Amino acid sequence: MNIYISNLHFSISEAELKQLFEQYGKVLSLRLILDKKTKKSKGFAFIEMENDDEAQNSITTLNGKEIRGRIVKLSPAKADLNK
Repeated sequence: MNIYISNLHFSISEAELKQLFEQYGKVLSLRLILDKKTKKSKGFAFIEMENDDEAQNSITTLNGKEIRGRIVKLSPAKADLNK
């Protein structure tokens, strides 16, 4: 399952996010979205987890929680309509 996470602190790293989500299950991929010009985080990411139940558990547990001083929002990522 792919997860969309928003309102991330701009200095959070992919390694930090991966470590956080690995508490809930196997992370297959993680993409922290960066500004093309500045190469700084835009404050959101996509995380793909191997197991849907573990992914849903991470959404339920982490949605609305404070991570590095910001209240994050998690939801299942919407399917890419261009595929």
